[in-house]
Amino acid sequence: MIDAAAIRQAYNAGFQVWVDSEEEQENVQGLRDRLKQHVTLLLPEVEDVTARTRGEWRRMGIHVLIRAHHIMNDNGGTSPQAQAAYVQDLAALSRSLLALYEHAGPLGVPVSVDEIAAAVRRRVCASCSHEIREGEPHTQGVFASDSSGGVYGWLHSQGCPTAESLEAGTASTPHP
Repeated sequence: MIDAAAIRQAYNAGFQVWVDSEEEQENVQGLRDRLKQHVTLLLPEVEDVTARTRGEWRRMGIHVLIRAHHIMNDNGGTSPQAQAAYVQDLAALSRSLLALYEHAGPLGVPVSVDEIAAAVRRRVCASCSHEIREGEPHTQGVFASDSSGGVYGWLHSQGCPTAESLEAGTASTPHP
């Protein structure tokens, strides 16, 4: 069951995270775990709702679900500052998922549920835009973004000329 009040409380706390001491770092880890649990509960609910929406609601739902899977596949780094930033990302994600769950817009009969699940879980090369299949060698990177410090994504690590030129430093898209 979705406890909207608990999710709101957790994401509001997540937006206020700053790590200055070891005690605060332990609190951040607990909050991170709580937010991950909320996201885990919301993901299937929002997938179901997204399958029943149309138009821009559907596109927005798919976008948030894709980002959710990217963020949940990351651990946020090891430094206290990286963990605090990860908690803030989880807080933003929790708020977005809860908003989609509670205010999904007009709902209809579910359409292409399997398509949505496949779209949000697949990995796409940020260079060539082709799917990275299960078992195919790939790397994760942070790519330039005008709206943030970077967007997490994947690159083929073999057989993608665009990715190989990025790794060689001949292109300027990824951040170090």
